[in-house]
Amino acid sequence: MDLTLSPEQELLRETARRFVEDSCPPERAKEWDEQSYYPSELFQAFADLGWIELAFPPEEGGAGSGAVELAVITEQLGRASLDIAQCYCLTLQAGLLLRRFASEPMKEKIIPELMSGQARLSLSISEPDAGSDAAAMQAFAEDRGDHFLVSGQKMWCTGAGLPGTRIVCYVRTDRHGAKHQGLSVLLLDAGSPGVHLRKIPTLARHILGTYEVFLDDVSVPKENLIGPLNGGWHVLLAGLALERVLISGGYVGASQATLDEALAYSKERRQFGRPIGEFQALTHAMADMQTEIEAARMLVYRAAGLLDVGKDAATAGAMAKLKGSETYVAAARLGMQILAGHGFATESMMSFRYRESIVAPISGGTSQIQRNAIARSMGLRGY
Repeated sequence: MDLTLSPEQELLRETARRFVEDSCPPERAKEWDEQSYYPSELFQAFADLGWIELAFPPEEGGAGSGAVELAVITEQLGRASLDIAQCYCLTLQAGLLLRRFASEPMKEKIIPELMSGQARLSLSISEPDAGSDAAAMQAFAEDRGDHFLVSGQKMWCTGAGLPGTRIVCYVRTDRHGAKHQGLSVLLLDAGSPGVHLRKIPTLARHILGTYEVFLDDVSVPKENLIGPLNGGWHVLLAGLALERVLISGGYVGASQATLDEALAYSKERRQFGRPIGEFQALTHAMADMQTEIEAARMLVYRAAGLLDVGKDAATAGAMAKLKGSETYVAAARLGMQILAGHGFATESMMSFRYRESIVAPISGGTSQIQRNAIARSMGLRGY
């Protein structure tokens, strides 16, 4: 498999890199995070650049590009910050689920809004007692004829509090079947009566924000059902491989930027009469880290390439997620060691990278869950 980028993909990569340098460089991403600032102009820029259209076929007004192009973009956005990359891929992931499973009227309404930059979408799966065990969710949607009445509590819902956000919400619609059955997906407006949001204080990821969602007899029209009734588990699994590819591109970009920042410092900082980057203890550590980042990058583009030719990318996506997330943590940890006291100061970029990296092996499926999936593909019991 040829993992080199085509000339068109290289041009997209350079465009995305220039966009980050001009519109959301790391220092600005850090300021936005510290101020919990919502950069609406950033979301609009994604649409104006045609980056949302890339994911949709020409017959639906899109550009018909593939997962490789999307990963190229998320890698470059990750150089700003992981949260910036998530600004792009969160709404996109949810939108692609709508494209695949929503009714025609819903798609005709929302997909154009996505492409124009008007729509905001969030995904809500986890609950207080249903995290890695997602099928254990208990938020319940009671069938009331022409609508569902939804009650329960959802957790760790990224971006749910952004203005005008709709939530692609996984709920239980049948309490009597097996736990992987009886799940459904509903589209609900975060501003609907009975929806209450609480922003959860977190170490980082303050641009999008992470929310606890309380659902108190929320009325959701039947036409807001996404996919088949009681078929929500299939909907959830259908989007996992691409989700892992996209966010893993962000991990790779963030890892590379972190190492680049540490490398630049190591060439400037002098101790014992020479730059600290000339000491073998650091040169070997940085060489090893660059090798790890390159390995993570290859896993991302291999998984993206499999998706683009219609092959099963579940295991490849899990490997990309595992390697990419843990590499970001390792790069940030090494960066902190190289910058030493300067990294420990909260005004430094490295302190931002460090606190942002911590959630990478947790959110979107923990490292342990990825290892379970990989083990099962090897014919082993994954838990």
